[in-house]
Amino acid sequence: MKKIYIIILIGFIIAVGIVGLLALAATGFDFGQPKIAKVYLCGPIYFDYSEDTGLFPTEKRDARYYINLFDKLEKDNSVKGVLIIVDSPGGEVIASEKLARKIKELSEKKPVVAYIETIGASGAYMAIAPSEYIVAERHAIVGSIGVRMDIVHYYKLMEKLGINVTTIKAGKYKDIGSPYRPLTPEEKKYLEHIINETYLYFVEWVAENRHLSINYTLKIADGKIYTGEDAKKVGLVDAVGTEEDALKKLETLANVTNPKIEEYGLNEGYGLFGILYKGLYYLGYGIGEGLGEIFIKTNEKVFY
Repeated sequence: MKKIYIIILIGFIIAVGIVGLLALAATGFDFGQPKIAKVYLCGPIYFDYSEDTGLFPTEKRDARYYINLFDKLEKDNSVKGVLIIVDSPGGEVIASEKLARKIKELSEKKPVVAYIETIGASGAYMAIAPSEYIVAERHAIVGSIGVRMDIVHYYKLMEKLGINVTTIKAGKYKDIGSPYRPLTPEEKKYLEHIINETYLYFVEWVAENRHLSINYTLKIADGKIYTGEDAKKVGLVDAVGTEEDALKKLETLANVTNPKIEEYGLNEGYGLFGILYKGLYYLGYGIGEGLGEIFIKTNEKVFY
């Protein structure tokens, strides 16, 4: 009789164990399998602090999202390497710089490989420059290393319409970049100084992280865009290839085989044509977008 109870007990324990294993498998438990994180860095790089008041609020894919994500992946010991899929034309100065610093911090802890699928330009290129290895499609758009500021002037139009603006200010440069009047030579020189300072930081960042000399980087960082093939020739990427090539390289660097791939940052409905449209719009605007907006928007409000 005791043997029957023992057999039933053993059977029960086995059944519970099987159910538990099935439950773990259903929740994605990897049983010690090494993981590779695949992060999709898509669209302009910016900070979005606006409140989503829609009926079905969605998670914002701004720079803060990616910085927090990379921080999480850095601390996750089960993640052995990170593959960044890049389709971004760049974006705001501070957002790009902060994201770049976080990716550099991540790359110092575990292997990071970047794969430029369609476009990896300006601030987006700055962000991935610290990657251990960069792969680009043969006809991807790479580079556009530079800074740009656009200041819109419409004082001529206002003159034709008979509209006058009186500006009362305290501080010589308080209305610099005003759309209501032309820039003075002194103001233009001052703004050029700011742009050049930002540009030199960008050049130094690329030179340091791509192991290039400053003088050489200055020659190739003139705002020019390169195809993946040409970017390889000038040293902005390490190889021309596919996503599969980038993944294989990451597996080698991370010393893993048959890893579990976990994807982050995918946006439904954000397809190739959307990327191309936004890329053409932002290309060349690059990391100077934030600066331009500061100087234009501050003329509409009173600030200290």
